[in-house]
Amino acid sequence: MMKKYLTFTVKAFQRTLTYRFELWMELFINVLFMLVYVYLWKALYTGRTSVEGYDLNRILTYIVVSQTLLTFTFTLRIARIIEEKVRTGEVVTDLMKPIDFQLMTLATAAGTSSHTALFNMLPKFLLFYGAFGLSLPPSLLTVFLFIMSVVLGYVILFSIEFIIGIFAFWLVEIRGLYAFVIWGLAMLFSGYFLPLEFYPDFLAKVAAVLPFRAIIYFPTAIYTGQLIGESLVTALLIQLTWVAVLVGIGRLAYRAAFRKLVIQGG
Repeated sequence: MMKKYLTFTVKAFQRTLTYRFELWMELFINVLFMLVYVYLWKALYTGRTSVEGYDLNRILTYIVVSQTLLTFTFTLRIARIIEEKVRTGEVVTDLMKPIDFQLMTLATAAGTSSHTALFNMLPKFLLFYGAFGLSLPPSLLTVFLFIMSVVLGYVILFSIEFIIGIFAFWLVEIRGLYAFVIWGLAMLFSGYFLPLEFYPDFLAKVAAVLPFRAIIYFPTAIYTGQLIGESLVTALLIQLTWVAVLVGIGRLAYRAAFRKLVIQGG
């Protein structure tokens, strides 16, 4: 059964391989941006040994890992892809196929993201690890839990984007909603800009009730050792809960959209 979805993953991966120039340009720009960010933090730590439990090495490791995960997660554009399919009518063909539209969309996204992981994330991390002597996880178990957390965070962001994309069945366009949720709320509360420990109390409390910290902050904090023991287990349970909730909402939204399409006769 899963073989047909793997086909979408492989095709998406192969399709992305054709954009070699765009790949190198994106990597080059990402590296430049990360260099600026790293040297900014080095300057901010001048004369300081630690801030909110982060010494210079740990904060640089956090910044590089979070920036790397940003490339992996926040470049999905699933919502905009679904919106375009709705606008052109291509979504009708997808929905009429004997496959699950939600799983097909996830499988396709996984193919593109696998390419990003191999040709953007990994080279970028190795470059900065070698240049700045970043920390590595203390054990193989931590590596495993980090990867698990990254996957859960990925599914959470995918599910949020999928739900926003399904709104295209009812809204003229979703650009404003997409920008507000993904480039506004998600970027602010995901821990991308800086660790959530640095946030004012009221913003930290808001972040605690939203799913966005589970996308970047949790996996990055696991990698850096900021989350250990009970707090690590709690973080993974929170991620699993958000996955279940958001995947479920996405499925309900998808079924409602399908019924709307059937009632209106396509």
